[in-house]
Amino acid sequence: MVSQTQLVSELQQRGYHVTERQVRDWRAKGLLPPLNSRSRGRGLGVLRYWEANETILSQAIAVSDLLDRNGRTKWVPLGLWFAGFEVNLRTVRTLWLDALANTRKEWLGTALSKEECEDAIGELCPRLAKGLSGQSWARDAHLPWTRLEPLLVEVLNAFFNPHPDAEIAIDKQLADTVRALMYHNRADHECSEFVGVPALEDWLDFMRRNFSISAMREIIEAATNDDLALAHNRWRSVCKLFKLLGANASGGTLSDDLRLLGRRVAFQFGSLCIFGLLLLHKNGKGQLLDSRLEEARTAVLSQFHRSPAPGGQ
Repeated sequence: MVSQTQLVSELQQRGYHVTERQVRDWRAKGLLPPLNSRSRGRGLGVLRYWEANETILSQAIAVSDLLDRNGRTKWVPLGLWFAGFEVNLRTVRTLWLDALANTRKEWLGTALSKEECEDAIGELCPRLAKGLSGQSWARDAHLPWTRLEPLLVEVLNAFFNPHPDAEIAIDKQLADTVRALMYHNRADHECSEFVGVPALEDWLDFMRRNFSISAMREIIEAATNDDLALAHNRWRSVCKLFKLLGANASGGTLSDDLRLLGRRVAFQFGSLCIFGLLLLHKNGKGQLLDSRLEEARTAVLSQFHRSPAPGGQ
């Protein structure tokens, strides 16, 4: 059991410059759960508190970290959900769809038709291919950066162009470019013939049907609240597995640095991971996934209990 004053004290001891007024504001905006209350007895007032000390402290730290990352309160509930905390699912769905729409707008602006999307992507790709990272990829693979541009066109068209008749046109030169990028630092590059035109076309078609912006929006819109909750619970199970592995590797407890790294990874990759779990459930793989997660949990717990205590022989 922890009061709001105690929570602020705990945060300040960990280096977070948070005031009680800020925590009240977080509660008012739904970034922290409401306080429980009970009477102290006749004439002694009301005791207001949160029940789970570690959970509420972890969530408050996550709120502070998310606000430090972008400064906008609007996106904090979505970040919390990606990090494994409970959030109203209507809010999650709305913010997730908004985030995907914003991502598409950042890349393609106001382009709507197939031709407008292709034009926007065509203008964008030379800048991307000529950018520092593009030059680095091309240089490491011993390719001119201009070889990246047509490949980027096809990849971005699959991800951002919502029109089903948008053509995927992979030729031998693009397949050779992919092969060079994938195998530039491997001795067995001569065994990479499986990266051919049909395989790349199939891969891009799969990505467009399942992981493009429009496909993700359709799947999230069609998902029930139960679907979202189930995918989220499975993601939390995955996060717990990684926490157990981290604790085992560090001698039984997670350091503050490892906890910070875990939060940042969850913020960054929670969206894609939860969506992947949602897609697996949609495709009838839910029970198999649960079985594999339980097997992994059992194996990790077994390993954890066999590990010697810190300082042991």
